[in-house]
Amino acid sequence: MGDGDLVLGPRDVGGAKARQVLMALLFEAGASVSKGRLIEFLWGGRPPAGALGTLEAYVSVLRKRLATVFPGGTPVVTVPGGYRWDVDRAPVDVVEFTRLVAAARAVDVSGTDALDAYAAALALVERPLAPVDGDLPWLEEHVSGHHSRVLRVLTDAARLALDEGDPSRAETWARDAIERDLLVEAAWQVLLESLERQGRQAEAMREYETCRSVFAEELGCDPGPGLRTVFTRLLAATSSDDDGLRDLVDAVVRLHVRLLAHGGAGRGAGRLPSAHAAGGRGAGGIAQPEALASLEEDCRRLRSLLRAASGTVPSGLPGGRPAGDVRRAATA
Repeated sequence: MGDGDLVLGPRDVGGAKARQVLMALLFEAGASVSKGRLIEFLWGGRPPAGALGTLEAYVSVLRKRLATVFPGGTPVVTVPGGYRWDVDRAPVDVVEFTRLVAAARAVDVSGTDALDAYAAALALVERPLAPVDGDLPWLEEHVSGHHSRVLRVLTDAARLALDEGDPSRAETWARDAIERDLLVEAAWQVLLESLERQGRQAEAMREYETCRSVFAEELGCDPGPGLRTVFTRLLAATSSDDDGLRDLVDAVVRLHVRLLAHGGAGRGAGRLPSAHAAGGRGAGGIAQPEALASLEEDCRRLRSLLRAASGTVPSGLPGGRPAGDVRRAATA
């Protein structure tokens, strides 16, 4: 923080307790914080003897440090029973971020103006908050809530950018959201769609595989229907110029859908499903001839591909997987 060319870092405002007072005032910027609340913030339910005098001493130290960058008067002002951070004298990024996000989400704002407001808001929170000193649940709650709000804004802004025809900006914000939290499915979907809009289907398919692996490892499940729909569309686009590949892709998608319907996608024992095992049954469990024929044809296409692959792979595959695994799959 600073006024003009002078800047104070987190370690320049006093000791740990002075920094905690500063953080409490900043998170409540513009609102009064009573001395009683500040004492509770600093020491929980076990304040030391003379806690009020000690708190006032911390505030005095904080004001002296802030005076070096706010010579016209520090933003920490005394109010009846407590203190307040003067946002007119020293604006707070977190407060301005909230104001700009509200402006972006106003019902009467245009898409272009909303994107500008989102961009201005996100520029204020590019840097992380100062680290939390010690075990302070109230401060950790504030910091966690701030991170959650930024993540939600990144995802919303990315979706809006995509809807407004700016896939490059959508990609940037979606990647930022994913970097902060790998499990935000909405951000993954915007990322795939933004790459698709930019004609980067192959890259989008690789990102889908990364997403699928993360979800399987962390959550034990597959991506949701929205992401799977985008993936299906990407597969179709990459195979549109090759009739044989398109037929094979269609077969893969149909089998994938059947496996998902039966809870087996990505968790099987390495065998292609039989017609009776993967669906194609009507009322009373009777297999429908047309469905069986379609499923058997899909399996035949995949086995044909695997047999062709088994004749071209070397004795070992990258990652240590033996080529025999491919040959066994081809004959499964």
